Amino acid sequence: MNLRIPFRQILPMGVLVVLSGLTGCATVDQKIALNHAPAEHPLGKHNGEIVASRLDVPASDTKNSRGEWTNDALLPELKRAGYTATSAPSISYGIFRGILITDTRVYLDVNKSLASDQSKHELKFNVDMVLNGTKAKTFTVVSRDNSTLLTAAKEIKEKIMFNYLQDVMQQIVPDIIALIEK
Repeated sequence: MNLRIPFRQILPMGVLVVLSGLTGCATVDQKIALNHAPAEHPLGKHNGEIVASRLDVPASDTKNSRGEWTNDALLPELKRAGYTATSAPSISYGIFRGILITDTRVYLDVNKSLASDQSKHELKFNVDMVLNGTKAKTFTVVSRDNSTLLTAAKEIKEKIMFNYLQDVMQQIVPDIIALIEK
């Protein structure tokens, strides 16, 4: 028995299957480590106590929440500047100096293609400064970028987020110091 497959009917379907395998994007959640190390920038020598807190939704697993990640990065930066910085579950507006981190938004989207990966990433949060028992100022801090990567390996994504946290700390810590020392 001879089975004949019409080439003209199969070719378009085969091209579609091959093309769908080469391009496109998939949504995959991947857990990456959110690390931080104090940046090497001069902060001068200051003193005094500062209490830092965050207001966010806790993470659904054992990883740190986004707010905890930013709060845990801010404390060593303030300590490096000479302040006695401690963390508290909440900020009482009767305290002398306080920092409340709110509305922390973090995203890292990667669109994979055959030759490279395109990424969009952002880290954004608000900082409420409390001085002498009243809210003195609200800062919005953001670091965002689009980039082309050869690969979007987990280590590359972790490095991207590390760099963005470094960037926002270099933005906000001098502003906090300037407001406190005013």
